[in-house]
Amino acid sequence: QQARGIVVAEIQAITFNEFLPAILGRDAVERYTGYDDTVDPSIANEFSTAAFRMHTLINDDIEFFGNDGRAVRDEITLAESFFNPALLQEEGIDSVLKYLASSQSQEFDLQVVDSLRNFLFGQPGQGGLDLASLNIERGRDHGLVDYNSVREAYGLDRVESFADISSDPEIQQKLAELYGDVDNIDLWVGLLAEDHVRGASVGELSQTIVADQFQRLRDGDRFWYQNIFSDDALRQIESTTLSDIIVRNTTV
Repeated sequence: QQARGIVVAEIQAITFNEFLPAILGRDAVERYTGYDDTVDPSIANEFSTAAFRMHTLINDDIEFFGNDGRAVRDEITLAESFFNPALLQEEGIDSVLKYLASSQSQEFDLQVVDSLRNFLFGQPGQGGLDLASLNIERGRDHGLVDYNSVREAYGLDRVESFADISSDPEIQQKLAELYGDVDNIDLWVGLLAEDHVRGASVGELSQTIVADQFQRLRDGDRFWYQNIFSDDALRQIESTTLSDIIVRNTTV
């Protein structure tokens, strides 16, 4: 149980100290002030069904690198990796982690790679489902309101034109063709179309929804690591990075 608690704490610290600042910017999440039993930590529909579905960040291939940066086997498409645990049995996780650490993610934008658009969950060579259309339909199935109404619900100003969402004329035109009115935009699509906040990888509403969710998950959790650990144990957890975890558990 003690080991489990430390592992949970490391995941929490890495998420808040490394992952969220990279996605949301450094000051998007407020500082921790302790457990608050009035905070509702439950998952918001807007978060789980739209804002945290950051599928456009995913690359369309998997490569396998050694510590010298050279490939140790041929790359494969992302679609070829679905339901294919034999790859890890053959190569182990080390070469995949080395590749991931050596590459960049895709942008949080309106582009989704082919493996997710056309081959999701299908048998190799047979095509499959379209994750983008699934995300849009899932939002409607869950009863999500439109992008503009969610902005208002989260305390942001409503947009009055497509130009208020994106500064890209092509995106403005495409949104206008598809939706006709700024009050008709599906939440997930609107989140992807937003201009990014300075210093962040996402737009204003995405930043607001994700920051709100993670803050409530933290502040409403009486077992949050900063509320449980102290002194040397807390300092050790706070100083542990994702790269430390990888080095300790692999040959990378």
